[in-house]
Amino acid sequence: MDKLKQTFFELCRILTGIIFLFSGFAKAVDTIGGAIKIEDYIVAWGFELPSAVYTALSLLLNTAEFMTGFMLLFKLYVPLASLAALLFMVCFTPLTLYIAIANPVSDCGCFGDAVKLSNWGTFAKNVVILPIAIMLFVNRRSLQGRMNAWRTACMTGGGLLAVLLTEAEGLTNEPIIDFRPYAVGTDIRKAMEIPADAEQPEYETKFVMRKDGVEKTFDVNDYPYNDSTWVYVDTKTTIIREGYTPPIKDFTFTDRNSEPATEHLLGTESPIMMAIAPSVAGIDTAMAAELRRVSEVCLNSGIEFYVATSSSAAEVAELENRASSGFDVLWADETMLKTIVRSYPGFVLMQGGVVVGKYSAGTLPYDSDLATPLATSLRQQRLTAERAVVIVGALALMILFLSIYKKHKR
Repeated sequence: MDKLKQTFFELCRILTGIIFLFSGFAKAVDTIGGAIKIEDYIVAWGFELPSAVYTALSLLLNTAEFMTGFMLLFKLYVPLASLAALLFMVCFTPLTLYIAIANPVSDCGCFGDAVKLSNWGTFAKNVVILPIAIMLFVNRRSLQGRMNAWRTACMTGGGLLAVLLTEAEGLTNEPIIDFRPYAVGTDIRKAMEIPADAEQPEYETKFVMRKDGVEKTFDVNDYPYNDSTWVYVDTKTTIIREGYTPPIKDFTFTDRNSEPATEHLLGTESPIMMAIAPSVAGIDTAMAAELRRVSEVCLNSGIEFYVATSSSAAEVAELENRASSGFDVLWADETMLKTIVRSYPGFVLMQGGVVVGKYSAGTLPYDSDLATPLATSLRQQRLTAERAVVIVGALALMILFLSIYKKHKR
């Protein structure tokens, strides 16, 4: 019986570790995305903080969550990891209940963009994990690993290094794994389509009517069609069940004349480079000059170049003054622009409505490479994959080495 009980505890430890590890990693690859989600919550609650604070909170949360799962999974400092897991659940379970009820933000963001959960789904998940976290903390001593202090510290340090490198890559360039709907290779037009047999949303409509000074609510079944003494007051429509939502539903751009530009972006077979900066106010003179240089290289290579922003026309004019050059400018929703690319400013290369490359200012292709955008994109994807393999491979080799070393010592 004791062996069965211990096996159950071990399975709970592994399950909880995997959940925390995956959740932390899914957000660590996209620290900026986590910062945006934290900002959404804080702004919804009526507060506003400097952007650096949101990024710092995202880094702290992602790292702590990843390390909690990593230590639980590999039985490293289990008493500390179980305490961290319990604190996470004690804090976030009531918080997610409030979020589910108040619904300040529709997407909880608990697994980043990798897995989408509703607010009620997130709360239900936490309700399941909370008692498991309590049980793990109560039985933490029996779950502690048997590695010596040096190996335990090395493995813990390796996990910390892996998550920090992952976060650094996402902050300085683009996420090493792109879970967003605008990942490289995405055909935007297809991602916007709604299949003919897609599930349709279901709505419930209520009618508020007044008669003799008394208001009453009717639905479509008991509406007083034959009683003209009822006076219409208001209509209230709520969604009972969400229908199919395409991966991309907000890809909309307008030009300087407020004319739609989306069809041109998706329809032309010519390569298009967009420098995306939701706010151009933070672009200094040096970066403005770099935008001018890139625009000149693109135009000389037969590539259309645009600056995409949600800033005002006056702010764009100031940018052009700093660059000593004019730009073809497109305007779009700020949230959508932040979703397409995380770097500031970020660069997106499109051809035929397909995203073929995403770059930060530091990873832009050489001028000569822009003449062959597809080949350049494939090479860039290979380099990104190689960086991801290096991070994961280094961690795997460290764990393998310590495991072999442990067996050798025995």
